[in-house]
Amino acid sequence: MATAVAVPRGSACPSFFMMAFGVGGELGIRSGRVQPSCQSGSLAGRPIQRSKLRVLIVIAAAACLAGCIHGPLSALDPASAVTRSVAALWWWMAAGTGVILLMMAVLGWLAVRRNAPASSQRRGVRLMLVAGGLLLPATVITILLSFGLKLDEAQWPPGARAEAQRAFHVDLIAHRWWWEARYPALDAQGLSLPDSDLPRSVNVLHVPAGVPIHLRIMSDDVIHGFWVPRIAGKLDAVPGRVNRIRLVVDEPGEYAGVCAEFCGDGHAHMRFTLVAHDPDELPQRLAELAGGER
Repeated sequence: MATAVAVPRGSACPSFFMMAFGVGGELGIRSGRVQPSCQSGSLAGRPIQRSKLRVLIVIAAAACLAGCIHGPLSALDPASAVTRSVAALWWWMAAGTGVILLMMAVLGWLAVRRNAPASSQRRGVRLMLVAGGLLLPATVITILLSFGLKLDEAQWPPGARAEAQRAFHVDLIAHRWWWEARYPALDAQGLSLPDSDLPRSVNVLHVPAGVPIHLRIMSDDVIHGFWVPRIAGKLDAVPGRVNRIRLVVDEPGEYAGVCAEFCGDGHAHMRFTLVAHDPDELPQRLAELAGGER
């Protein structure tokens, strides 16, 4: 049995954002003016200046995003061809998301402001379902796939395996909770040392700038994650397995790296530094490491 419930009619007060953006609906709010019953508290008699509020919101959002661009662990501050592709993909995704969000906001605003349609025709609804549910996702997925294929080509370009003879090779072993770098191929660097004297470094990876680097990543205990955000993407270090990644650093400098896979209590402190040297200066640094300096 249906029961009718009587709801008393009254004058409702709008929310802060409804007043800021002028969305009144059935409340009768227009141009930031509030009904008399809502003229109380700190907002009493204060017209909302929507244009200034919108500018403040945009400035605040831009300031928050600016803090994500630069930093030692920011992939949006690229220092290699691979991370430039990653940054480009991120910016395209951010721009596309912003456009879609704006479109959804406009549609929502129109839905609030517009009266109910007098006709029961469903053609417009079907058109929006097809466009928004099929065409838009298919277009977005196709664009992202093309960027993903381009990113993979930047990581391993054609002929990357043929450059192994002139590439700089490093073995990186992950431990709980530190990194060990070994430099087994030194003939190409001008050094010839017995295996017992091969240089090693702890939590520091020494590489040449502007030269292809073939890195073999291994683990001594559990799964770890190699990640230098400004240089390359992530790659897991798996026990009993050797994973390979190719790096090319644009210019000399120090680049922060972290373990990107939770590996236990000391995970948060498992950091390392990738130091890119001038190719002419690197042999001297490796000789110092071979002499016992870490």
